[in-house]
Amino acid sequence: MNLVTIAVTMLFALMVLAQLVVANQFTGRIEELRAIASAEQSAEVAASRDVPEVMRLFAVRNGATVGGPETVLAHQVAKMRLGPDQGFFAISATQLSGTRRPTFVWDAWGNMAGVFPVHVVDSYVAGAGLLEARLAGSIQVAHGIGPESDKGEMMRYLSELAWNPDAILNAEGLTWRQIDQRTIEVSASTTGGVASVRHLFDAAGDIIGIEADDRPYDVEGNSVPSRWVGRFRDYTEFGSYRLPQYGEVAWVLPAGEFVYWRGQITAFEPL
Repeated sequence: MNLVTIAVTMLFALMVLAQLVVANQFTGRIEELRAIASAEQSAEVAASRDVPEVMRLFAVRNGATVGGPETVLAHQVAKMRLGPDQGFFAISATQLSGTRRPTFVWDAWGNMAGVFPVHVVDSYVAGAGLLEARLAGSIQVAHGIGPESDKGEMMRYLSELAWNPDAILNAEGLTWRQIDQRTIEVSASTTGGVASVRHLFDAAGDIIGIEADDRPYDVEGNSVPSRWVGRFRDYTEFGSYRLPQYGEVAWVLPAGEFVYWRGQITAFEPL
């Protein structure tokens, strides 16, 4: 083996080692976010809450209890895409969600175009939102932080209360407003302004959709308040809980609706 071949081999080995180090650091950061999120769930449960009756009944019917678990963990299989003109790619994910204070950490793996491994974290922890995607866990291809991310990630938390019924009865800092018999708005303050999401109920009292008017959407590096919608269906029992197994979310853009995530809950457990 000549010196050039040895040098190239060593350079390649160093590049692989550097990639593994960065990927492990990213994984470690996600574990740190999960630990912080869990530690936040130390608030004492108030004796009473101003939750509209239709929402309270939904929570109780689907397994929630006052003083229930501080965190819950969901496992998902899904498909997502990063733009309206891009194809879907399959992912698997776990999501840790808090029930006392609004927090979540979504940790997902997939293969873009069936070839490129991608690791994504989406979170709201300690009042800060974060979206970060890395190829092979090391090469950053998306990154979102700041007030707009804080508001947007809080809106995600509020939109997923159908998948976190204990939070309906126990989470601090939520403000409720009943718009009509089948529409309940929930809001919370963030550094980016008030985050508000409306939950839509069917005649049986199940949440079948969500909507918001002003979730921040990135348009060529600029944050644009945009309409955002989601749908739930196929309520299924997961132990003592009853949750919608299927969900999807979409942006309503001038060019039309852009569904960017659709998936299923495969397992759910209180921690």
